[in-house]
Amino acid sequence: MQVTVEKPEQGLEHKMTVTFPSSDLNASVEKRLNEIRRTIKMDGFRAGKVPLNVVKKRHGAQVNQEMMGEALQKAFYDAVDQESLNVAGHPMFDDLNDVDGQVKFTARFEVYPEITLPKFSGITVETVNAEVTDTDVDNMITRLREQRMAWKPSKSAAKKAKKGEQVIIDFVGKIDGVEFDGGAAEDAPLELGSGRMIPGFEDQIIGMKKGEEKVIEVTFPEEYHSDALKGKTATFDITVHSVMTKVLPDIDEEFVQSFGVEAGTEEALKVEIKDSMAKELQRAVESKNRTAVLDSLQEVVDVNVPKSLMEQEVKSLMDRAVQNIQQQGMNPADVNVEAEHFHEEAKKRVKLGLILGDIIKENNLEATDDEVNAYIAEQASSYEDPAEVINWYSENPGAKSEIRAILVESKVAANILAEAKVTEVTKSFDEVITPAA
Repeated sequence: MQVTVEKPEQGLEHKMTVTFPSSDLNASVEKRLNEIRRTIKMDGFRAGKVPLNVVKKRHGAQVNQEMMGEALQKAFYDAVDQESLNVAGHPMFDDLNDVDGQVKFTARFEVYPEITLPKFSGITVETVNAEVTDTDVDNMITRLREQRMAWKPSKSAAKKAKKGEQVIIDFVGKIDGVEFDGGAAEDAPLELGSGRMIPGFEDQIIGMKKGEEKVIEVTFPEEYHSDALKGKTATFDITVHSVMTKVLPDIDEEFVQSFGVEAGTEEALKVEIKDSMAKELQRAVESKNRTAVLDSLQEVVDVNVPKSLMEQEVKSLMDRAVQNIQQQGMNPADVNVEAEHFHEEAKKRVKLGLILGDIIKENNLEATDDEVNAYIAEQASSYEDPAEVINWYSENPGAKSEIRAILVESKVAANILAEAKVTEVTKSFDEVITPAA
Protein backbone atom coordinates (compact mmCIF):
# COMPACT_ATOMS: atom_id res chain seq x y z
CA MET A 1 0.00 0.00 0.00
CA GLN A 2 1.32 3.41 -1.00
CA VAL A 3 0.36 6.47 1.05
CA THR A 4 0.94 10.16 0.38
CA VAL A 5 -0.19 12.78 2.91
CA GLU A 6 -0.62 16.48 2.18
CA LYS A 7 -0.63 18.61 5.34
CA PRO A 8 -2.13 22.11 5.31
CA GLU A 9 -0.16 25.23 6.10
CA GLN A 10 -3.10 26.30 8.26
CA GLY A 11 -6.13 24.50 9.59
CA LEU A 12 -6.72 20.86 10.37
CA GLU A 13 -7.88 19.33 7.07
CA HIS A 14 -5.42 16.85 5.56
CA LYS A 15 -5.48 15.18 2.17
CA MET A 16 -4.24 11.63 1.73
CA THR A 17 -3.83 9.55 -1.44
CA VAL A 18 -3.84 5.78 -0.98
CA THR A 19 -3.08 3.08 -3.55
CA PHE A 20 -3.50 -0.66 -2.96
CA PRO A 21 -3.68 -3.77 -5.25
CA SER A 22 -7.14 -4.47 -6.63
CA SER A 23 -6.41 -8.18 -6.10
CA ASP A 24 -7.23 -7.63 -2.42
CA LEU A 25 -10.63 -6.26 -3.40
CA ASN A 26 -11.26 -8.96 -6.02
CA ALA A 27 -10.56 -11.69 -3.46
CA SER A 28 -13.10 -10.13 -1.08
CA VAL A 29 -15.72 -9.90 -3.83
CA GLU A 30 -15.15 -13.52 -4.87
CA LYS A 31 -15.43 -14.71 -1.27
CA ARG A 32 -18.69 -12.81 -0.71
CA LEU A 33 -20.24 -14.12 -3.95
CA ASN A 34 -19.42 -17.67 -2.93
CA GLU A 35 -21.11 -17.09 0.42
CA ILE A 36 -24.21 -15.87 -1.40
CA ARG A 37 -24.07 -18.86 -3.75
CA ARG A 38 -24.30 -21.31 -0.85
CA THR A 39 -27.53 -19.83 0.46
CA ILE A 40 -29.30 -18.28 -2.54
CA LYS A 41 -32.48 -19.87 -3.88
CA MET A 42 -33.17 -19.62 -7.60
CA ASP A 43 -35.70 -21.37 -9.85
CA GLY A 44 -34.17 -24.25 -11.84
CA PHE A 45 -31.27 -24.84 -9.44
CA ARG A 46 -30.88 -26.80 -6.26
CA ALA A 47 -29.85 -24.89 -3.14
CA GLY A 48 -26.12 -24.27 -3.21
CA LYS A 49 -25.78 -25.33 -6.86
CA VAL A 50 -26.42 -22.00 -8.61
CA PRO A 51 -23.49 -21.34 -10.99
CA LEU A 52 -21.12 -18.63 -9.77
CA ASN A 53 -21.40 -16.69 -13.03
CA VAL A 54 -25.19 -16.49 -12.54
CA VAL A 55 -24.77 -15.23 -8.99
CA LYS A 56 -22.18 -12.74 -10.20
CA LYS A 57 -24.51 -11.45 -12.91
CA ARG A 58 -27.33 -10.86 -10.44
CA HIS A 59 -25.39 -9.67 -7.38
CA GLY A 60 -21.93 -8.75 -8.66
CA ALA A 61 -22.44 -4.97 -8.91
CA GLN A 62 -23.96 -4.70 -5.44
CA VAL A 63 -21.31 -6.92 -3.84
CA ASN A 64 -18.50 -5.04 -5.61
CA GLN A 65 -19.88 -1.75 -4.26
CA GLU A 66 -20.15 -3.11 -0.71
CA MET A 67 -16.67 -4.65 -0.77
CA MET A 68 -15.21 -1.48 -2.26
CA GLY A 69 -16.68 0.54 0.63
CA GLU A 70 -15.20 -1.85 3.19
CA ALA A 71 -11.86 -1.91 1.38
CA LEU A 72 -11.66 1.89 1.32
CA GLN A 73 -12.41 2.11 5.04
CA LYS A 74 -9.81 -0.56 5.88
CA ALA A 75 -7.18 0.93 3.60
CA PHE A 76 -7.82 4.42 4.99
CA TYR A 77 -7.48 3.44 8.65
CA ASP A 78 -4.49 1.20 7.92
CA ALA A 79 -2.86 4.23 6.27
CA VAL A 80 -3.82 6.42 9.24
CA ASP A 81 -2.10 3.98 11.60
CA GLN A 82 0.91 3.79 9.30
CA GLU A 83 1.25 7.60 9.29
CA SER A 84 0.39 7.97 13.01
CA LEU A 85 -2.44 10.43 12.32
CA ASN A 86 -5.12 11.26 14.93
CA VAL A 87 -8.28 11.58 12.81
CA ALA A 88 -11.20 13.70 14.01
CA GLY A 89 -14.61 12.85 12.60
CA HIS A 90 -15.22 10.87 9.43
CA PRO A 91 -13.24 11.03 6.16
CA MET A 92 -14.60 12.08 2.77
CA PHE A 93 -13.47 9.92 -0.17
CA ASP A 94 -12.79 11.46 -3.59
CA ASP A 95 -11.27 10.50 -6.97
CA LEU A 96 -11.79 6.75 -6.75
CA ASN A 97 -10.12 4.79 -9.56
CA ASP A 98 -9.86 1.03 -10.10
CA VAL A 99 -7.63 0.52 -13.15
CA ASP A 100 -4.52 -1.46 -14.14
CA GLY A 101 -4.77 -3.70 -11.09
CA GLN A 102 -4.63 -0.77 -8.64
CA VAL A 103 -7.29 0.92 -6.52
CA LYS A 104 -6.48 4.55 -5.88
CA PHE A 105 -8.46 7.06 -3.88
CA THR A 106 -8.10 10.39 -2.14
CA ALA A 107 -9.42 11.04 1.36
CA ARG A 108 -10.01 14.40 2.99
CA PHE A 109 -10.16 14.47 6.78
CA GLU A 110 -9.41 16.59 9.82
CA VAL A 111 -7.02 15.73 12.62
CA TYR A 112 -7.30 16.63 16.27
CA PRO A 113 -5.55 19.91 17.05
CA GLU A 114 -2.41 20.12 19.11
CA ILE A 115 -3.25 21.92 22.34
CA THR A 116 -0.80 23.83 24.49
CA LEU A 117 -2.08 23.57 28.04
CA PRO A 118 -1.52 26.62 30.23
CA LYS A 119 0.00 26.76 33.68
CA PHE A 120 -2.93 26.58 36.06
CA SER A 121 -1.34 29.30 38.19
CA GLY A 122 -2.15 31.77 35.40
CA ILE A 123 -5.88 31.10 35.57
CA THR A 124 -8.18 33.47 37.52
CA VAL A 125 -11.41 32.02 38.91
CA GLU A 126 -14.29 33.47 40.92
CA THR A 127 -15.92 30.79 43.06
CA VAL A 128 -19.08 30.83 45.16
CA ASN A 129 -19.43 30.10 48.85
CA ALA A 130 -22.84 29.72 50.52
CA GLU A 131 -24.51 28.17 53.53
CA VAL A 132 -28.06 27.51 54.68
CA THR A 133 -29.15 29.94 57.40
CA ASP A 134 -32.04 29.69 59.87
CA THR A 135 -33.78 32.42 57.86
CA ASP A 136 -33.50 30.29 54.72
CA VAL A 137 -35.14 27.41 56.59
CA ASP A 138 -37.95 29.64 57.89
CA ASN A 139 -38.54 30.96 54.37
CA MET A 140 -38.74 27.41 53.03
CA ILE A 141 -41.28 26.44 55.69
CA THR A 142 -43.32 29.49 54.73
CA ARG A 143 -43.24 28.37 51.07
CA LEU A 144 -44.40 24.90 52.11
CA ARG A 145 -47.26 26.44 54.09
CA GLU A 146 -48.19 28.68 51.16
CA GLN A 147 -48.40 25.60 48.92
CA ARG A 148 -51.14 24.33 51.24
CA MET A 149 -52.80 27.63 52.05
CA ALA A 150 -56.55 28.13 51.83
CA TRP A 151 -58.64 31.18 50.90
CA LYS A 152 -60.90 32.45 53.72
CA PRO A 153 -63.66 35.03 53.19
CA SER A 154 -63.20 38.23 55.15
CA LYS A 155 -65.78 38.68 57.95
CA SER A 156 -65.72 42.44 57.61
CA ALA A 157 -67.91 44.04 54.96
CA ALA A 158 -65.57 47.02 55.05
CA LYS A 159 -62.56 44.95 54.00
CA LYS A 160 -60.95 46.45 50.89
CA ALA A 161 -59.31 44.03 48.44
CA LYS A 162 -55.53 44.25 48.28
CA LYS A 163 -52.91 42.90 45.92
CA GLY A 164 -52.22 39.25 46.77
CA GLU A 165 -55.79 38.67 47.96
CA GLN A 166 -58.54 36.90 46.06
CA VAL A 167 -61.91 38.28 45.02
CA ILE A 168 -64.98 36.40 43.85
CA ILE A 169 -66.53 38.50 41.10
CA ASP A 170 -69.08 38.68 38.32
CA PHE A 171 -68.00 40.63 35.26
CA VAL A 172 -69.54 41.57 31.94
CA GLY A 173 -67.37 42.97 29.16
CA LYS A 174 -68.66 45.37 26.50
CA ILE A 175 -67.26 47.18 23.47
CA ASP A 176 -69.22 50.27 22.41
CA GLY A 177 -71.92 49.17 24.85
CA VAL A 178 -72.33 45.72 23.28
CA GLU A 179 -71.36 42.53 25.11
CA PHE A 180 -68.72 40.43 23.33
CA ASP A 181 -68.22 36.67 23.32
CA GLY A 182 -66.10 35.31 26.17
CA GLY A 183 -66.23 38.58 28.09
CA ALA A 184 -68.50 37.55 30.96
CA ALA A 185 -68.33 35.23 33.99
CA GLU A 186 -70.09 34.65 37.30
CA ASP A 187 -68.52 33.84 40.69
CA ALA A 188 -65.05 33.89 39.12
CA PRO A 189 -62.12 33.66 41.56
CA LEU A 190 -59.31 36.11 40.80
CA GLU A 191 -56.09 36.64 42.73
CA LEU A 192 -55.20 40.31 42.42
CA GLY A 193 -51.70 40.78 41.08
CA SER A 194 -51.59 37.34 39.46
CA GLY A 195 -51.56 38.83 35.95
CA ARG A 196 -54.28 36.47 34.74
CA MET A 197 -56.34 39.24 33.22
CA ILE A 198 -55.39 41.89 30.66
CA PRO A 199 -53.31 44.85 31.92
CA GLY A 200 -55.28 47.27 34.07
CA PHE A 201 -58.13 44.88 34.91
CA GLU A 202 -56.87 43.63 38.28
CA ASP A 203 -55.42 47.00 39.33
CA GLN A 204 -58.84 48.67 39.11
CA ILE A 205 -60.44 46.07 41.39
CA ILE A 206 -57.93 46.73 44.16
CA GLY A 207 -59.72 48.69 46.91
CA MET A 208 -63.19 47.31 46.13
CA LYS A 209 -65.32 45.79 48.92
CA LYS A 210 -67.83 42.97 49.20
CA GLY A 211 -71.10 43.95 47.46
CA GLU A 212 -69.51 46.86 45.60
CA GLU A 213 -70.19 47.40 41.90
CA LYS A 214 -67.97 49.30 39.52
CA VAL A 215 -67.40 49.89 35.80
CA ILE A 216 -63.78 49.73 34.70
CA GLU A 217 -62.19 50.53 31.36
CA VAL A 218 -59.29 48.61 29.82
CA THR A 219 -57.60 48.31 26.42
CA PHE A 220 -56.77 44.94 24.92
CA PRO A 221 -53.10 44.58 23.90
CA GLU A 222 -52.22 44.75 20.22
CA GLU A 223 -50.79 41.20 20.46
CA TYR A 224 -53.98 39.78 22.04
CA HIS A 225 -54.86 36.31 20.72
CA SER A 226 -58.32 37.35 19.46
CA ASP A 227 -58.20 39.43 16.28
CA ALA A 228 -61.64 40.87 17.10
CA LEU A 229 -60.35 42.34 20.38
CA LYS A 230 -56.79 43.42 19.52
CA GLY A 231 -56.25 47.05 20.51
CA LYS A 232 -59.93 47.56 21.36
CA THR A 233 -61.08 49.57 24.40
CA ALA A 234 -63.65 47.76 26.53
CA THR A 235 -65.64 48.38 29.70
CA PHE A 236 -66.36 45.73 32.33
CA ASP A 237 -69.22 45.80 34.81
CA ILE A 238 -67.68 44.39 38.00
CA THR A 239 -69.54 43.02 41.04
CA VAL A 240 -67.53 41.84 44.03
CA HIS A 241 -69.19 39.04 46.01
CA SER A 242 -66.37 38.28 48.42
CA VAL A 243 -62.87 39.35 49.44
CA MET A 244 -60.71 36.35 50.39
CA THR A 245 -57.47 36.34 52.38
CA LYS A 246 -54.81 33.65 52.56
CA VAL A 247 -54.85 31.37 55.57
CA LEU A 248 -51.70 29.33 56.14
CA PRO A 249 -51.90 25.97 57.89
CA ASP A 250 -50.52 25.71 61.43
CA ILE A 251 -47.19 23.93 61.85
CA ASP A 252 -48.80 21.18 63.87
CA GLU A 253 -48.14 17.46 64.10
CA GLU A 254 -50.34 16.65 61.11
CA PHE A 255 -48.61 19.23 58.92
CA VAL A 256 -45.11 18.08 59.90
CA GLN A 257 -45.86 14.37 59.48
CA SER A 258 -47.29 15.03 55.99
CA PHE A 259 -43.66 15.62 54.93
CA GLY A 260 -42.52 12.25 56.27
CA VAL A 261 -41.14 13.63 59.56
CA GLU A 262 -42.55 11.14 62.04
CA ALA A 263 -41.50 13.10 65.15
CA GLY A 264 -44.19 15.61 64.21
CA THR A 265 -42.49 18.64 65.79
CA GLU A 266 -41.54 21.94 64.19
CA GLU A 267 -37.95 21.50 65.35
CA ALA A 268 -37.70 18.09 63.68
CA LEU A 269 -39.13 19.57 60.48
CA LYS A 270 -36.52 22.33 60.53
CA VAL A 271 -33.71 19.81 60.96
CA GLU A 272 -35.01 17.72 58.05
CA ILE A 273 -35.47 20.75 55.79
CA LYS A 274 -32.06 22.21 56.65
CA ASP A 275 -30.36 18.90 55.84
CA SER A 276 -32.18 18.65 52.50
CA MET A 277 -31.44 22.29 51.63
CA ALA A 278 -27.76 21.87 52.55
CA LYS A 279 -27.42 18.91 50.17
CA GLU A 280 -29.15 20.82 47.38
CA LEU A 281 -26.96 23.87 48.01
CA GLN A 282 -23.77 21.81 48.05
CA ARG A 283 -24.59 20.28 44.66
CA ALA A 284 -25.44 23.70 43.20
CA VAL A 285 -22.26 25.32 44.55
CA GLU A 286 -20.10 22.47 43.25
CA SER A 287 -21.76 22.72 39.84
CA LYS A 288 -21.37 26.52 39.64
CA ASN A 289 -17.74 26.41 40.76
CA ARG A 290 -16.91 23.61 38.34
CA THR A 291 -18.52 25.60 35.51
CA ALA A 292 -16.63 28.76 36.56
CA VAL A 293 -13.31 26.89 36.50
CA LEU A 294 -13.95 25.33 33.11
CA ASP A 295 -15.12 28.66 31.64
CA SER A 296 -11.95 30.34 32.92
CA LEU A 297 -9.88 27.51 31.46
CA GLN A 298 -11.43 27.99 28.01
CA GLU A 299 -10.61 31.70 28.06
CA VAL A 300 -6.87 31.08 28.30
CA VAL A 301 -6.57 28.20 25.82
CA ASP A 302 -6.67 28.69 22.06
CA VAL A 303 -8.04 25.69 20.17
CA ASN A 304 -8.63 25.20 16.45
CA VAL A 305 -11.93 23.30 16.58
CA PRO A 306 -12.42 20.58 13.89
CA LYS A 307 -15.44 21.37 11.71
CA SER A 308 -16.46 17.72 11.62
CA LEU A 309 -16.72 17.57 15.41
CA MET A 310 -18.65 20.86 15.39
CA GLU A 311 -21.16 19.43 12.93
CA GLN A 312 -21.61 16.31 15.02
CA GLU A 313 -22.18 18.35 18.19
CA VAL A 314 -24.62 20.70 16.44
CA LYS A 315 -26.63 17.69 15.27
CA SER A 316 -26.58 16.23 18.77
CA LEU A 317 -27.85 19.49 20.29
CA MET A 318 -30.55 19.81 17.61
CA ASP A 319 -31.72 16.23 18.18
CA ARG A 320 -31.94 16.91 21.91
CA ALA A 321 -33.90 20.12 21.33
CA VAL A 322 -36.36 18.30 19.05
CA GLN A 323 -36.78 15.57 21.66
CA ASN A 324 -37.52 18.17 24.36
CA ILE A 325 -40.08 19.84 22.10
CA GLN A 326 -41.81 16.51 21.51
CA GLN A 327 -41.85 15.75 25.24
CA GLN A 328 -43.67 19.04 25.78
CA GLY A 329 -46.36 17.84 23.41
CA MET A 330 -45.44 20.21 20.58
CA ASN A 331 -44.70 19.52 16.93
CA PRO A 332 -41.02 20.26 16.10
CA ALA A 333 -42.15 21.42 12.66
CA ASP A 334 -43.96 24.32 14.36
CA VAL A 335 -40.79 25.44 16.16
CA ASN A 336 -37.91 27.14 14.40
CA VAL A 337 -35.00 24.77 15.17
CA GLU A 338 -32.04 25.70 12.98
CA ALA A 339 -28.40 24.61 13.09
CA GLU A 340 -27.07 28.16 13.45
CA HIS A 341 -28.86 28.47 16.80
CA PHE A 342 -26.52 25.84 18.25
CA HIS A 343 -23.17 26.87 16.75
CA GLU A 344 -21.84 28.82 19.72
CA GLU A 345 -22.85 26.19 22.27
CA ALA A 346 -21.47 23.39 20.07
CA LYS A 347 -18.14 25.17 19.62
CA LYS A 348 -17.85 25.74 23.36
CA ARG A 349 -18.63 22.10 24.16
CA VAL A 350 -16.22 20.69 21.56
CA LYS A 351 -13.44 23.05 22.59
CA LEU A 352 -13.88 22.20 26.25
CA GLY A 353 -13.98 18.48 25.47
CA LEU A 354 -10.68 18.69 23.61
CA ILE A 355 -9.00 20.65 26.41
CA LEU A 356 -10.33 18.34 29.11
CA GLY A 357 -9.21 15.30 27.13
CA ASP A 358 -5.62 16.52 27.14
CA ILE A 359 -5.67 17.43 30.85
CA ILE A 360 -7.25 14.09 31.79
CA LYS A 361 -4.68 12.20 29.76
CA GLU A 362 -1.71 14.22 31.08
CA ASN A 363 -2.79 13.81 34.72
CA ASN A 364 -4.15 10.24 34.44
CA LEU A 365 -7.49 11.30 35.91
CA GLU A 366 -10.39 8.86 36.18
CA ALA A 367 -13.46 8.16 38.29
CA THR A 368 -13.53 4.72 39.89
CA ASP A 369 -16.65 2.57 40.07
CA ASP A 370 -16.71 3.12 43.84
CA GLU A 371 -16.71 6.88 43.35
CA VAL A 372 -19.48 6.69 40.77
CA ASN A 373 -21.62 4.45 43.00
CA ALA A 374 -21.03 6.67 46.02
CA TYR A 375 -22.09 9.76 44.04
CA ILE A 376 -25.26 8.03 42.83
CA ALA A 377 -26.07 6.84 46.36
CA GLU A 378 -25.70 10.39 47.69
CA GLN A 379 -27.97 11.74 44.95
CA ALA A 380 -30.51 8.97 45.58
CA SER A 381 -30.67 9.75 49.31
CA SER A 382 -32.78 12.83 48.54
CA TYR A 383 -35.53 10.72 47.00
CA GLU A 384 -38.36 8.86 48.69
CA ASP A 385 -37.12 5.50 47.36
CA PRO A 386 -33.29 5.62 47.02
CA ALA A 387 -33.11 1.99 45.90
CA GLU A 388 -35.31 2.76 42.90
CA VAL A 389 -32.99 5.60 41.81
CA ILE A 390 -29.88 3.44 42.22
CA ASN A 391 -31.51 0.65 40.21
CA TRP A 392 -32.43 3.12 37.45
CA TYR A 393 -28.79 4.14 37.05
CA SER A 394 -27.71 0.49 36.95
CA GLU A 395 -30.11 -0.08 34.05
CA ASN A 396 -29.06 3.10 32.18
CA PRO A 397 -25.34 2.94 31.33
CA GLY A 398 -25.54 6.27 29.49
CA ALA A 399 -26.72 8.11 32.60
CA LYS A 400 -24.01 6.41 34.65
CA SER A 401 -21.40 7.53 32.11
CA GLU A 402 -22.61 11.11 32.55
CA ILE A 403 -22.00 10.80 36.30
CA ARG A 404 -18.50 9.47 35.61
CA ALA A 405 -17.83 12.46 33.31
CA ILE A 406 -19.02 14.91 36.00
CA LEU A 407 -16.69 13.32 38.57
CA VAL A 408 -13.72 13.50 36.22
CA GLU A 409 -14.51 17.14 35.41
CA SER A 410 -14.64 17.82 39.15
CA LYS A 411 -11.15 16.35 39.51
CA VAL A 412 -9.90 18.58 36.70
CA ALA A 413 -11.50 21.58 38.42
CA ALA A 414 -9.92 20.61 41.75
CA ASN A 415 -6.47 20.40 40.14
CA ILE A 416 -6.90 23.84 38.61
CA LEU A 417 -8.27 25.41 41.80
CA ALA A 418 -5.27 24.10 43.73
CA GLU A 419 -3.02 26.38 41.66
CA ALA A 420 -5.26 29.12 40.24
CA LYS A 421 -5.79 32.64 41.55
CA VAL A 422 -9.15 32.22 43.31
CA THR A 423 -11.55 34.92 44.47
CA GLU A 424 -14.40 33.68 46.67
CA VAL A 425 -17.79 35.38 46.67
CA THR A 426 -20.38 34.67 49.38
CA LYS A 427 -23.97 34.33 48.19
CA SER A 428 -27.26 33.45 49.81
CA PHE A 429 -29.17 30.20 49.30
CA ASP A 430 -31.71 31.87 47.00
CA GLU A 431 -29.00 33.59 44.94
CA VAL A 432 -27.36 30.23 44.24
CA ILE A 433 -30.47 28.09 43.77
CA THR A 434 -32.71 30.62 41.97
CA PRO A 435 -30.40 33.25 40.42
CA ALA A 436 -31.98 36.32 38.86
CA ALA A 437 -32.80 35.95 35.18
